[in-house]
Amino acid sequence: MGGSESKESAGPQVTRQEFKHLHSKYEQLFKSEHSFQEGLVPLSKELSTNLYHYISGIQTPSSHHKHKHGVTLKQFQEFAEHALTGSFEEKATIFCGMKNSREISGADVSNVITSLLDVYKHYVTQSPRWRGIHTMKTGGNQQFLSYLTKGLTGSDENEKLSISDIETWMSKSPHLMNVLDTVFSVLFQFDSTNEIMENISAMVPIPAFIGHRDQAVQSVLDHDSVLYLNYNLPTMHQSHWRFLFSNTVYGDSFSQLLAHITNQGPTLLVIRDKKGHLFGGMAVDSWECRAKFYGSASCFLFTLRPHYGIYTPTMYNENFMYLNQGQETLLNGLGMGGQMNYFGLWIDSNFNHGHSKAKPKCTTYGSPQLSAEPEFEVDIVEVWALGPEKKKEEDSDEEGERTVTKKSILQSDPESKAMLELLGKTQASEGFREHDDDDDQSEEMKRKMNTIPKLL
Repeated sequence: MGGSESKESAGPQVTRQEFKHLHSKYEQLFKSEHSFQEGLVPLSKELSTNLYHYISGIQTPSSHHKHKHGVTLKQFQEFAEHALTGSFEEKATIFCGMKNSREISGADVSNVITSLLDVYKHYVTQSPRWRGIHTMKTGGNQQFLSYLTKGLTGSDENEKLSISDIETWMSKSPHLMNVLDTVFSVLFQFDSTNEIMENISAMVPIPAFIGHRDQAVQSVLDHDSVLYLNYNLPTMHQSHWRFLFSNTVYGDSFSQLLAHITNQGPTLLVIRDKKGHLFGGMAVDSWECRAKFYGSASCFLFTLRPHYGIYTPTMYNENFMYLNQGQETLLNGLGMGGQMNYFGLWIDSNFNHGHSKAKPKCTTYGSPQLSAEPEFEVDIVEVWALGPEKKKEEDSDEEGERTVTKKSILQSDPESKAMLELLGKTQASEGFREHDDDDDQSEEMKRKMNTIPKLL
C-alpha cells in the first residue's frame, strides 16, 4: 500500500490479506487511548492523542455506534486507506488532524513536521545499512524542516493555513510525501516488517570505507544531509556510496585528491569552507584531466549549509565538469559550471583555495554563490563514489587494453595533446607511435640494411 496520487475519490479498497493484518493491528492499538499512544512511540504524546481523536471522529455508516475501544474497525480501515493511498486532500486533512483542527498555524506545521522527522530518522537509522554511517555527525532538524516547508503559503508562524493550503503544499513536495508515507507505514505497520525495512533501506545508501575501518573516517555530512542528497540522486546511484577521499585522512593535497577520485565513475564532491558553508557537486562522469569542459546534464550543484538547495543544468552551456593538473598554459584545478576563471564551483590545484562566482547566478547550473565569500579557503573536501565498485574482471580487461596499446608521441606529451583539444583538434590516428627497443625488424629490411655498407 502506498502512493500520493492527487485524486478526488478515496484510494482502492484493502485486500482480504491486508484486512486481516489491519484487524490484528486494530486489536493491538485500540484497547484504550493509552495503548494507542504506547503503540505509536516514538510519535509525540500530543500528536498521537490528537490522531486518536481524529480517527474516532471519521464518519462511517457505523461510526454513530460507539465501540468499546472508542474507534471502530471501519474507521481505522478508512484512516489506513486515506493515509497510504488517499488524495492530497485526504492526507492534508490527516495532517491538520494531528493538531486537532481544520486550520493550523505555521508554528503548528513546524511542530508536526519536526515530530514526523524524529520518527522518520528513528526508523531509518535502525536500518542495517545505517551502521556504516555511524561515524557521521547527527544534525538537528532545522535545515531539513526549512527545506520541507519551503513554498508553504504564508511566512508568518501565526498565520492560519487551511486544509486547501496544506494540500497545495503537499502536491509540490514529493520528499515531504515520502517522509509522511514512510512514517505512517512504520507507525501502523500497514505493510509487513520486511516490506517496511526494504522501503526504508531504499532511502539509505550502503556506505563502504574501502581500506579504512569505519571509525577512521569522520564524515562532514550529518544524517539529514545523507537522506537529502541520496533522495535527490538519480535512482541508479542511490544504493551504494564508496568513500574515496577526505583531506582529514589524506592531507591537503590536490595530487592525493586526483589519485583517489579519477576514473571512479559518478561521484559526490562535498566542500566545507573556513566559514562553515557546506556545498558541493554531483558529477555523473568520471573525473579525468582534460583541456576543456566535459560531462553531462545529469550533473548538479548543491548546498547543505546554511540551507538546502539543488541546482540543475540550465542548458545555457555544457560546462559541467573540468579537471586539470600540471599544465603551464591551462588552468589547473577542479571546477563545475560557469567558465574559465569564473566557475560555479572551483578548487585550485594548490588545494587550499577555491571560488564560487555567480553574478547573478552560475550560467551552467543556475546556482547562487555557494560559499560564504566568492573566494574561499578550503576547510574540508570529501568525495564519495556512487554505485557499486567496478568488477575486477572489467578493470583487468581495461588494463589489458592499455597494456596492448602502445604509447603515441602525443600520449607521451599530454600538454601537446591538451593544446590540440583546446583548439578543437583531435588526433587523426593513433599512429606515429614510439617503437619498442625489442621490435622485430622484417628479414627483408635486415637484408637491405646489411647491403648498404657493401655498396659504400
